[in-house]
Amino acid sequence: MDIILCHATADFDTLGAAVGAACLYQGARIVLTGGMQMPVREFLSLHRDEYPLIEMRSVHPEVIRRLILVDTQFPSYLGNAAKWLELPNVEIHVYDHHPTNIKPTFQPTLWCVEAVGSTCTLIIERLQAQAIALTPFEVTALALGLHVDTGSLTFEHTTARDAIALAWLMQQGVNLRVLSTYIDYAMSPPMQEVLSRALAELPAHTETIEGYRIAFWSLHYEQFLMGLSNVVEHLMELIEVDVLMVVAWQVDRISLIGRSRHEFAQLHTLMQRYGGGGHAWAASASLKVVDENFDLVGLIADIKQILRDRLPKIVTAAALMSSPVRTIRPEATIDDAQRVLLRYGHSGLSVVNEQDQLVGVISRRDLDIALHHGFGHAPVKGYMATTVRAIAPDTALSEIQDLMLKWDIGRLPVVDHDNLVGIVTRTDVLRYLHRLTPEPQQIAQVRDRLQVQLQKLLTPRYWDILQQAAKVADALNLQLYLVGGTVRDFLLNLATDDLDLVVDGNHPLVTDGTEPEGWGVKLARSLQAIYPDTKLEIHGKFQTAALTWADGLWIDIATARTEFYPYPAALPEVAASSIQQDLYRRDFTINALALQLNGAQAGQILDFFGGLEDLEHRTIRVLHPNSFIEDPTRIIRAVRFAVRLDFQIDPRTREYAQAASHLVQGYSSKGIWSYQNTRLKQEFHYVLTANYWVQALYQLNELGALHYLHPSLTITPKLIQQLQRVGAWLYHFARFYPEIDRHHLWQVRLELMLTPFPDAVEIAERLHFNQVGLRRLANFSTLSDRLLLAITPELAASEVVRLLEHQSIVEIIMVAAIAPSPIRKVLYRYFRDWNLMKMPLGGAELKLMGYKPSKQYQVMLGALRDRVLDGEIGTLAEAEAFIKQQFPL
Repeated sequence: MDIILCHATADFDTLGAAVGAACLYQGARIVLTGGMQMPVREFLSLHRDEYPLIEMRSVHPEVIRRLILVDTQFPSYLGNAAKWLELPNVEIHVYDHHPTNIKPTFQPTLWCVEAVGSTCTLIIERLQAQAIALTPFEVTALALGLHVDTGSLTFEHTTARDAIALAWLMQQGVNLRVLSTYIDYAMSPPMQEVLSRALAELPAHTETIEGYRIAFWSLHYEQFLMGLSNVVEHLMELIEVDVLMVVAWQVDRISLIGRSRHEFAQLHTLMQRYGGGGHAWAASASLKVVDENFDLVGLIADIKQILRDRLPKIVTAAALMSSPVRTIRPEATIDDAQRVLLRYGHSGLSVVNEQDQLVGVISRRDLDIALHHGFGHAPVKGYMATTVRAIAPDTALSEIQDLMLKWDIGRLPVVDHDNLVGIVTRTDVLRYLHRLTPEPQQIAQVRDRLQVQLQKLLTPRYWDILQQAAKVADALNLQLYLVGGTVRDFLLNLATDDLDLVVDGNHPLVTDGTEPEGWGVKLARSLQAIYPDTKLEIHGKFQTAALTWADGLWIDIATARTEFYPYPAALPEVAASSIQQDLYRRDFTINALALQLNGAQAGQILDFFGGLEDLEHRTIRVLHPNSFIEDPTRIIRAVRFAVRLDFQIDPRTREYAQAASHLVQGYSSKGIWSYQNTRLKQEFHYVLTANYWVQALYQLNELGALHYLHPSLTITPKLIQQLQRVGAWLYHFARFYPEIDRHHLWQVRLELMLTPFPDAVEIAERLHFNQVGLRRLANFSTLSDRLLLAITPELAASEVVRLLEHQSIVEIIMVAAIAPSPIRKVLYRYFRDWNLMKMPLGGAELKLMGYKPSKQYQVMLGALRDRVLDGEIGTLAEAEAFIKQQFPL
């Protein structure tokens, strides 16, 4: 195990460097050795679950393989963790930006101590060199460390390297709103005086409107105040308001400075009314005062009214929560609880009694500690927290944040009339805080635009069905979404005939492992009542309903669900879940988008994983590191999407794919691929029937994905030529030979790829090839050896025909694909000329010539065919003369 150590009383530089180091050292865990600064504590109260943090007491020293020290080089700063430096056979890597003349008391394996402004800079330079892509949360941690330790590039020890490192982070996508929340600015004494005055006066000028706290503060100064915007920044840090507006009358000008924690305020458009500008969450304007009787009160009233009009509906727990709630009984063991967490990917569980009343919660950290001490057999009730802070469905987001910050709670149960209906986690809050929230008129504009595009995309019947489905979903109090590739193609303005619908709703409490009938089925039943001529099919555990019309039109409606893969490449276990979890189970960010079709949020696009940004940057990015291990066929889909859409696979995703290909090599030969074989065949079907198949095969070869077919399969230019040749010949000669099926051209290409391997038939059987294909593979080695040895350019046409006349046309074409050019020319003549050559006379003519029908006809016509093929006979008269001479009556 790799352990990253932060110095005691961790600041943002050591935290950011540790998070960055966890990206450099894949699988490493971060240990905070003792305490942290208050801003860091507040930051981690929301973001802790995004980083690989682990309690020191959960670490077994005997499993430590490498220690990575960040922002320190002295054991005395590591608290009790310093003793780990003395462990035998442990590598020690050091990253620090405080060079000294003091020699370390331990023997480091890597020593990276350089005079730059921040330790984060040293880590960022290595991340950049290795082209490691970062998540938004990793970028935020690194940017905070760099900003704080360099004073936002203003401290004397700042170097050009720090600025370059920060620029690279900006390219990765720094969330400046989150960043500004934790960055402190220095102020002059006059500004400190203004700040103190504002703190004293603001409570009387703050009001709550629709759940949002709006503060207006005005001041009058006889001189111009430099740095007033810094005061406003500090005020936003120190007071709990959603929108702050400062109106300062200074000499002959009025300065308007606005800050907001939410984009709905659209402060830049507000300030444009007064000749200013800025951003949605930070903007300013300056007004020239020409009259001492200027109506300052009226100006403030106007701004207040504009903000009131823009206030969105309060975000409550009901909108944020995840459901259904996975629960466990107090008597269940720690091992049982750990298995549930592993299966559903939760960070904690609610504990309920026999009456399904909430009696406690247990977190992953609680379980880790119990397991560390060997108490996997112990009951959950001995480790659960019994003081449970629950919230109601109408609890506002601001109150939820306050509870999480005040009590350091990562999971808040949502209880409605003593019923546990959902859970709000830090992740739910972060997803909302990190997404863009357009103002109401923008939502309406997007909704109208999407409706027009959808109507263009869909046939009138499909459009009518979607509208009816939306009405039914409203009546059932459900949320209906268009999801996945449909939304992707829709946003790319690509035509699609694949409608993937998912239904979400409030799920009942689940305690015994049984799943109720899914909302997708309920919606489908209601739709069937509207369309009684449809046939309804329900696909068991997956809770997917299919409605089929008599003329073949059909539509699938699924219940939002989550998946758990018990082992690599296995059939997933499925359970009802939320739309967030349903999108998380998908393959790539660009396919994890949802378009809501009903309710007040109709037209809203859900994007929890950065899919819209990846669409914009034309990037294929996997959702989580184990995605390819759970379903290796996703590697093939990644390549298909990349080539078809002209996208790039991002570097981290390529690393995951290559790692997975090494890990699951040979699974097909060990019987683990029973579920994946059909999907594997299907994916190669898609690849080999597309016009981009050559480029796709080269990319699959680079990622190691062709090893799923055979460990020794490698794409070479020669093999590509053979595959191109077999396709071209099959397509061309299908016009003359009915036994060639163009629809199976892809399978012949796949067969040709497998022919060099002795176990080709075994592989094809696992892939469920048809019997014709299996026979071709079984015969190919013997046939090709015989034909390539027997056929020469000097061979007479009649001899070639006799050699090939009883062989399958497709098999011969496969031989031609691998044959050298001289033999290939002979085979081409066979297909084009010799095998299609018409004889001057046949059985009917022989009868007219006086020959009685008998088996002799076959001998006579065979002899004639040889002479015609070899060019010795060309006319009917010559044919009749030959027959009379060779076979006299």
